Amino acid sequence: MKKFFKYLGFGFLSVIIFFIGIGVVTSINTVDKEAVFEPYIAKAIPKLTSWEQTSYRELMSEEGFNGATSEQWTLYLNKFSKLGEFQSIGKAELQNWKTLSPIGSPSVTYAIYQVPVTFSTGLAHVQLALQSSEDKVEINSVKFLSDILMQ
Repeated sequence: MKKFFKYLGFGFLSVIIFFIGIGVVTSINTVDKEAVFEPYIAKAIPKLTSWEQTSYRELMSEEGFNGATSEQWTLYLNKFSKLGEFQSIGKAELQNWKTLSPIGSPSVTYAIYQVPVTFSTGLAHVQLALQSSEDKVEINSVKFLSDILMQ
């Protein structure tokens, strides 16, 4: 009976060490969100609010940009341009994040931020899904949230 409890104890200890190890590896491979994503957002928002496809192509990941056709981008940007001219940006609020560390590949940190932005028509919010891998930050998706866009 002693052997049974001894093996059971070693089993539990192994499981606990395993999960602690996963947590340590993930925390080592994650980026400092405030130091990486927030300065990127401050630079990207004015470019995004120029309402030009080339700015979106430059800032977005290939998968994110190619998720819509050129005609769809034209339609979206015409709709978004109803918000008016960019005036100021507020403090970006982190909504969610995760880090994936696949074996044999560089780790990737994903984050979703909601950013208050003031336009000539008033306040709106921009929701950005970002990814960072190997010192490169890209946007996966952009959502503009405003009552003006509902009209």
